[in-house]
Amino acid sequence: MAGRICAFALCFLFAGCLPLQLRTKPVEEVEKENDLATKTIGDVTDVANMQPIQVSGVGLVTGLEGTGHSPTGTWRSLLEQQLRKQRVDNVKQLLDSPNNALVLVSAFIAPGSRKGEALDVEVTLPPQSKASSLRGGYLQDCVLRNHDSTRNLNPEYSGSDRLLQGHILGRAKGPLLVGIGNPDEPAELRRARIWGGGVSFIERPIFLELKKDDRSTRIANAIAGRINLMFQDDPRRQQLVQQNPRLLLLDDVTQQLNQKMEQNFAGSDMARAVNREIVQIRVPIAYRFNTERYLRVARLVPLREMPEDQPKYRRRLQKMLLDPAETVRAALRLEALGKESMPALKAGLQHEHPLVRFTSAEALTYLGSAAGVDELARLTEQHQPLRLFGLMALAGLDESVCRQKLGEMLASEDVELRSGAFRALRLMDETDARLGGELLNQAFWLHKVAPGSAKLVHFAMGKRAEVVLFGDDIQVSPVKVLAGPEFTVTIDTGDDRCTVSRISAQSGVARKQCSTRLEDVIRAMAELGANYPEVVDLLRKLNDEQALDCPVAINSLPQEVSVEALQEGGRNPDFLR
Repeated sequence: MAGRICAFALCFLFAGCLPLQLRTKPVEEVEKENDLATKTIGDVTDVANMQPIQVSGVGLVTGLEGTGHSPTGTWRSLLEQQLRKQRVDNVKQLLDSPNNALVLVSAFIAPGSRKGEALDVEVTLPPQSKASSLRGGYLQDCVLRNHDSTRNLNPEYSGSDRLLQGHILGRAKGPLLVGIGNPDEPAELRRARIWGGGVSFIERPIFLELKKDDRSTRIANAIAGRINLMFQDDPRRQQLVQQNPRLLLLDDVTQQLNQKMEQNFAGSDMARAVNREIVQIRVPIAYRFNTERYLRVARLVPLREMPEDQPKYRRRLQKMLLDPAETVRAALRLEALGKESMPALKAGLQHEHPLVRFTSAEALTYLGSAAGVDELARLTEQHQPLRLFGLMALAGLDESVCRQKLGEMLASEDVELRSGAFRALRLMDETDARLGGELLNQAFWLHKVAPGSAKLVHFAMGKRAEVVLFGDDIQVSPVKVLAGPEFTVTIDTGDDRCTVSRISAQSGVARKQCSTRLEDVIRAMAELGANYPEVVDLLRKLNDEQALDCPVAINSLPQEVSVEALQEGGRNPDFLR
């Protein structure tokens, strides 16, 4: 009995301690929780529809040197029908030629993408194909559809499972990139990529799905209304995302799909309530390089405008913004309140801590203000963890001062910064004169940038076939290297000329002479028919032979740092110091 009493007393003692612990919670914490107790869109929704849509088709690659093949079967029948619709003559002879190949083409349309956005394309050979190499090939105009199967559409279907073609949602064409990964591997020669070689025909909105207990037409409409109030889009800036207008040719069905979507989104609206469960949202142009940030900010928008609570809520966020440990989430919340937060964010630009200044400048930039651009650019240069976020924000604001700052970074001594600044400036505006771009052999880009700066060669292994030459007159020293299976670059000791040779089983032997400047050597290779993989192979080997008078950087772009890592860093007194 005594044991039971003791046990009961113990339970009572510990149970009685719980309210005491709650009462001793710091007053400041309680006040902060009360001030932040504003219901947001994220409290009643989850993000959905974030899986990319795969689109695919069957296409024809031409320009091969006797290494092609088009096997018989379903794929060939589909391609024959497609070519006849395009009014192509001599279809059978075309497909039987060893210089052509039937290929399977696929791409992914990302959630949040707009009509006209470029797609990266994957090209493979069907299992039955006897084609040995796609090197040197060109994918002719190919339609991309969504596909499904009879069994997937109807699980109770008892017949044979067949692939069903859907709507035309994209298109692809262009020169193939073959052997980028490992040019000596036979399997690499049977697949290819075309970075940016496709185009999406459709809008791809993201869904906000209301949580079970909050599903109602009233709340769905309130969410759409709040997002439309806080985020607007400028239709004139749609040209920024239409990177491949030559492929933006819509058929009647696809045009109807887009017309329906555009009717759903009135004018520059960013959101539309579909029903009591789903709200469709677009990604504004300003956030086109940082969809994740847009989703964070949109879900932090207060669900209702509550004038009596807003001053207290805003004052709390202003206080948190000036605390490095809280500044990341405070800046996002202030951004979610719109342009009225600008005065508070501008005040944050004067703070002694670099993270506070950065979060303030970044939020101002996404709100369409150039007030923080100088500080944003300065901190992007100085601190590597902030670099990728800073470059994305600068690229998203279509202002001349952002172009100027990115242009200045091209001359930096930091390899990662200048490579990242080039990528950001190109994404912002491919026609910017600072980029010095030249399309060679209709296959890859050669850029000459930042004259007078330190010499550097940069090339990427993804997203775009481009070589970037920083500085002036990069020289190739005496060397003899094989670039790809067919090209040889030779500079004899004491010679001021370079000989580029191509020995091809189909075309025979061709030679061209040029200066020893790297840009001239690359041009000579292109004039003899070289594609990006051969040029990449040349640059790698020249670097290995130490035959260039400057460094070679491969994929030297800023690395991603998570928002959570920045937030955690703010709690460290030495972070960014």
